[in-house]
Amino acid sequence: MTRSHPNSLADAAAAAGSALQRLAPDATSALVDCTGSPYLVAVFADGTEIDTSEGGPFDRETLGEADALLREGFDRSGPEAPESAGWQHVSDGQSDRLYRIAFTAAQR
Repeated sequence: MTRSHPNSLADAAAAAGSALQRLAPDATSALVDCTGSPYLVAVFADGTEIDTSEGGPFDRETLGEADALLREGFDRSGPEAPESAGWQHVSDGQSDRLYRIAFTAAQR
């Protein structure tokens, strides 16, 4: 499979959303920890968390693809702050770099 390379954090969020929605079409958002390399912490359908363990709808390849797209976008975005790309900062006691990314309706 050939995939495009995200040039910004907004592109990365959209690409990751598309990857996740291939296996969970009801996915609407995800939490991403940007402490170090960005990675998915959780995926949601509206307000309900979708199981990302072995028994859930995702396989390791899809989760890994979404993580790689987010990292690539982060690397290519330069000094762009996640908030300026529409990533919503989430207060969390364990990480000050936790963000929610929403997937647009067009991806569904």
